[in-house]
Amino acid sequence: MTVREEQTAKKLDRRRADGRRSRLKALAGRFANAPLALLAAAALAYWQRAALPAGSAGSLAMASYIVAAVGMALSAGFNRSRVFTVLLVLLLAETALALPAPAGFDASLYRAAVVYFAAVLPAFNILVFSLLGEKGLISPAGRTRLAFVAAELVLAAVLTASQDADIAGFIARDAQALAEFTPLPRTAAALLAAAGALLGLRLLRRPSPVDGAFFWVVPAVAAAFHFRGDTVALPLFFTAAATLLTVAAIEDSYAIAYRDELTGLPSRRALQEELARLGGSYAIAMVDIDHFKLLNDKYGHDVGDDVLRLVAAMMMEVPWGGRAFRYGGEEFAVVFAGLGLEEARPCLEELRERIAARTFVVRGTKGAKRVAVSVSIGTAEDGGRQGSPDQVLKKADEALYRAKEQGRNRVCT
Repeated sequence: MTVREEQTAKKLDRRRADGRRSRLKALAGRFANAPLALLAAAALAYWQRAALPAGSAGSLAMASYIVAAVGMALSAGFNRSRVFTVLLVLLLAETALALPAPAGFDASLYRAAVVYFAAVLPAFNILVFSLLGEKGLISPAGRTRLAFVAAELVLAAVLTASQDADIAGFIARDAQALAEFTPLPRTAAALLAAAGALLGLRLLRRPSPVDGAFFWVVPAVAAAFHFRGDTVALPLFFTAAATLLTVAAIEDSYAIAYRDELTGLPSRRALQEELARLGGSYAIAMVDIDHFKLLNDKYGHDVGDDVLRLVAAMMMEVPWGGRAFRYGGEEFAVVFAGLGLEEARPCLEELRERIAARTFVVRGTKGAKRVAVSVSIGTAEDGGRQGSPDQVLKKADEALYRAKEQGRNRVCT
């Protein structure tokens, strides 16, 4: 091995190590990120509540209403039904807890029922909307979901107003079941635990801003009711929950613009911004799935979509310093900032070989199918000589066509 080859190998080893650290950091970031910091700040404020000024509970309650209203307005504007409905339920739960018993009601029975439903309904809806995908707020599915939430609220109101002894007995038993550990009703605790477990699994598989917010709303709601004997706890943790969901509505709209929904990779719009930031030495690769049209025609578009997702997943998992993007159709782009072709090409060969060696099991309308897939790759670099990043991208695309003309499943420069 020559000195230059040895230096290149060492540099690639460093890039692979950096890639592994980046993936571990990204995995940790799905859980330990800004939402965790916000929830930790709320917990710290609660433990230091004695230092809070007088009237803090009222100010926090007002803050929770304002944040929830802003979040509902944003999620309605972005047509995001999941955030909107959970914020609505949280807002109504906090409102119900603040209202006194109506005249003619047994105050203790009324209060017990309100506290019970105010804990159970948010937990139930967090779980339900964790299971459901986003269908939009202004759509038949969105209106059905709002009707479902309205039916829940009406049922809770009717049961609370009935003052029925059997219902009161059930609520009392459920509320006392975990009294040794927490004031949370047993049903609410079980629903929150199920929602937390489900959301944790989803974040491991494929993170999203809304699922991440829901994951941290679970402990926020649990804390609000666990410490509900203190007047500061409920508005403080509800404010934190509303803030998490409001920020998620904004982040989700950003992700729609900059992330490809099918593959989870950054979109072509994100690629254009990445190209605009490039400077110095860099390499660009264009990757195309071989015979993708034939695969679609033979197995159907559902199988084609599965193949796109699986190839994209492998591009995200390969331990190298390039950043992959969905370019369009069956094409992807990879940008190597700070690497030349001599360093980037072994990484691309590794990617090509791994894809070609793997048999993809895809599930279509006619059951599971095993599909062999390969990719062709064209590359180009800039060391200050090739012009703009767009021109380098065009040269990589021309090299991709040469790879196809030479038989596919290869890397060409």
